Amino acid sequence: MAIEIDAETELKLLENSMRDVIQIVLKNKFGPQWLNNLKVSPERVERWRERLETEKKRLPGKALDGRLLYYSDFYDINTIIRKHWSDGFSDVFGDLKTIEIFLGQMEKLRDPNAHRRELTNHQKCLIAGISGELRIQIMQYRGKGENVDSYFAVIEAIKDNLGNSYPCPHGGNMVIAEQILRVGDTIEFYVTSTDPNGGQLEYSIARSGKPEDWQKENHKTITLTEEHIGKFCDFSIRIRTDKPYTALNGYDDIVSFRYTVLPVEK
Repeated sequence: MAIEIDAETELKLLENSMRDVIQIVLKNKFGPQWLNNLKVSPERVERWRERLETEKKRLPGKALDGRLLYYSDFYDINTIIRKHWSDGFSDVFGDLKTIEIFLGQMEKLRDPNAHRRELTNHQKCLIAGISGELRIQIMQYRGKGENVDSYFAVIEAIKDNLGNSYPCPHGGNMVIAEQILRVGDTIEFYVTSTDPNGGQLEYSIARSGKPEDWQKENHKTITLTEEHIGKFCDFSIRIRTDKPYTALNGYDDIVSFRYTVLPVEK
């Protein structure tokens, strides 16, 4: 039975994973002001700002990802990796020529997808293969950075429908939402991860302190009820694989999202 490949999703996952690792590597090198040390022309950065402002106008009142790098092009990602290779990316990807070939292929394949031209099956397979390989390299690098070896899965990214996301701009495994929610509101979580050994991933997305709720799907919608009311309403997102061992006594990685939930407005 043929496996259906969602090329657009694979491209987006890789783009965001690359942006995440750029932020991690350059922040380690230059500190909190790493964005000021980017070897990118001011015109390109201004273009990112324009895109962010356009999205704010297009989606007024909606929480958006405010990280400027997330409005960059795939071309920008390729340029940053190449120009900052000696600033830490050699530790992530190992060989510059290989990463240049991979990113060059993805940039070419992204263009027909961006213009809605149909990709062939072998092009979709190439996208999935490169995306998976680079994301595993990124995850293994992050695993070393977090003192977790390559036997265990690591959460790459989490987003909710309110615009909150992990990895956090300032580090840590707790995302604190700025929005004030009320009973009846819904939260949708979307989790991205890859097991470095190719195992089947499972996800638990549940209220902190409550029993884990394992599922194969990497997303979940939660409708807030009166039991969620409080200044600190935390949800824990855990992952594990089908291996007989885990990194953290039942799971491999965990990230928490914190919300403030109030009663229904009268």
